[in-house]
Amino acid sequence: MSDQATPKINLPSGLQKPLDKFYEYLRSEKGLSLHTQRNYRQQLETMGQHLNEMGVKSWTQVDAGWVRQLAGKGMREGMKASSIATRLSSLRSFFDFLILRGELTANPAKGVSAPRKQRPLPKNLDVDEVSQLLEVDETDPLAIRDRA
Repeated sequence: MSDQATPKINLPSGLQKPLDKFYEYLRSEKGLSLHTQRNYRQQLETMGQHLNEMGVKSWTQVDAGWVRQLAGKGMREGMKASSIATRLSSLRSFFDFLILRGELTANPAKGVSAPRKQRPLPKNLDVDEVSQLLEVDETDPLAIRDRA
C-alpha cells in the first residue's frame, strides 16, 4: 500500500512498530481492500497521535479509560457518531491483533461503545394526507375499523 494518500505521522516506536505490523497483517493475511487499509491507517495513526500527546508511549499502556478519552475527544471535536464508531471499530481490530500476537491479554476497546446515532424525527402529515387516510368506504367493516 502506498503512503502517498496518508502522510506519515512520527510516533514513538512503541506506538508505531505495532501499527506497522498490523498494516502488514491487514495487507498480507486479511487481504483487505486498499480503501479499507487506508481507513484503518488513518484512524489508528490519528488515535496514536492523540495518545502520544496524552503521554502514552506504548499500546500496552492503553486501558478502557484511555479508549473512552479518545472517543470523548472525537465527540468534543464534533465528529459524527458514525465516525467515532468507525474509529472504535478499527481500534478493536487492532487490539484483537495484539492479543493474537500475545502482546495484550484483553481488548481495552471491547467494552467501550460508540455514542448513539441521532435519528431524525418522523415528519408530520399535512392536512391533505390526513384527509386521505380518513376517507373510507362506510359499507366495509374493515375500512371502518382501519379508520378508527
